[in-house]
Amino acid sequence: MEARGPSGAADGRASRLSAIGFGAFGAVLVLAGVVSIATGIPNQAHNMAPLAGPADIGRRLGEISPLIAASLAALVVALVVLTLATRRLSREAAAAELIVLGVAIEICVIGAIGRIGYAPNGSVLFAGLACITGGASVIAAGAIAALVRE
Repeated sequence: MEARGPSGAADGRASRLSAIGFGAFGAVLVLAGVVSIATGIPNQAHNMAPLAGPADIGRRLGEISPLIAASLAALVVALVVLTLATRRLSREAAAAELIVLGVAIEICVIGAIGRIGYAPNGSVLFAGLACITGGASVIAAGAIAALVRE
């Protein structure tokens, strides 16, 4: 009989694929929510009218900076997921980065939710909740990546 240590996840390949799926889904959800808010698809928002153009970004940078930070974090999540999928990044590093990026997305979106959450019809709130759900999905991807044992 051979002694074995803790093996982590039952199937390392399945756990890696789950982490990749959760991370990619979270990044897409955050980006879709931010784009929805910035382009005004939810057409009514307290303190946040749709952007009028590229020059409007400079004038309203303080108002939309948490959303820009969340979208940049989502782009970095996509890169981390890609490097995890191609096995160019160790699972420990990927897990730590995904958890930190997921928490950063959550903080940024919660910081912006006061500006985007008061639409009379609630549609902006749904886009904000989609961003929060995406951040939670990225955190879950990091937790799953930490379980991968190959």
